[in-house]
Amino acid sequence: PAVPGIPLGTKISQAFGVDPNAKYDSYRPPKPEVVEAMLKSWQVYAKKPSLVVVLVDSSGSMQGAKLPAVQNTLQTYINSLGPNNQIALIDFDSEIRPPVVVDGTPEGRDRGLQFISNLKAEGGTKLYDATLYARNWLQQNLRNEAINAILILTDGEDSGSQIQLNQLKSELQKSGFNSDQRIALFTVGYGKEGEFNSDVLEKIAELNAGYYRKGNPETISKLMLDLQVEF
Repeated sequence: PAVPGIPLGTKISQAFGVDPNAKYDSYRPPKPEVVEAMLKSWQVYAKKPSLVVVLVDSSGSMQGAKLPAVQNTLQTYINSLGPNNQIALIDFDSEIRPPVVVDGTPEGRDRGLQFISNLKAEGGTKLYDATLYARNWLQQNLRNEAINAILILTDGEDSGSQIQLNQLKSELQKSGFNSDQRIALFTVGYGKEGEFNSDVLEKIAELNAGYYRKGNPETISKLMLDLQVEF
């Protein structure tokens, strides 16, 4: 279309297949139901299936604003699961509890929401033992042709584990990206500097082609959204 007062170029003519007097409707955004259908199709047909073990530190140091923020974040994560995505929720303190497997079905989401409501901040932080437990469980439940990963949310340093850091690192290397299993591992240190060992969390993640991030009650939701892109 022409701009009043500005002459058209010689090639803006019907001789070159262009109608200078043509009128076009401006782009109209799709209706919300169309966008929703597109997103569902992407979840089903485009996004790669995944099985992610989410290891949740529920030790006593998670009291205050920390645990509610994690609970809200996990709820958002669960509600965003597609039909091909599963997460196994494991909470730990001085004990390590069996995984609760959640998927995008209504029944799966209900299991996840029940898990969230049952979280209580108490006990110690068996971080190393819990990490190895999560890795061993995932080894036994690997999904072929899917992304298999572990996500650790912790606000404290290890206390009371039966294994040492060097033993854990040696075990994790057996299932890293140089192995047939290719289990990725991501860590989030949650809280103030000095409350957790960022060097340890970084080393654990880098062993298995993942990465470490620092979070707090204000940023944990965005961190989880960013990490979901990996899954």
